Amino acid sequence: MEKNVKISLLFDFYRNLLTERQAESIDLYYNEDLSLSEIGAHMGITRQGVRDNIMRAESALLDAEDRLGLAARFLSIRGDLERIDEIIKEIEASPENKDLSDNMKHKINDILMIIQEINGLNE
Repeated sequence: MEKNVKISLLFDFYRNLLTERQAESIDLYYNEDLSLSEIGAHMGITRQGVRDNIMRAESALLDAEDRLGLAARFLSIRGDLERIDEIIKEIEASPENKDLSDNMKHKINDILMIIQEINGLNE
């Protein structure tokens, strides 16, 4: 996973573990794509101060993920849901689908709805 995407994902999970200045630095750098100089001007600190904030924040985010693994678990679950969705689509496209009872078709539809609900929570 690209570093920028990884840090942004970890920031979504562990933002509250950072100081306010660290969180603001990470948000402006990774999510708003501002330069260190632009962030420094915005925050009233030096470019080096911004860099230090970002480095400490990145370290805290990576450490939190190493200890808790929430982002990895999230990505794993999302991958599993995508696989379930693909399997159900294969079942629906299968010629044997017409042999399924209405009850089974309803249950498959229920599973798809649950997957959609879970994916809606992640967006």
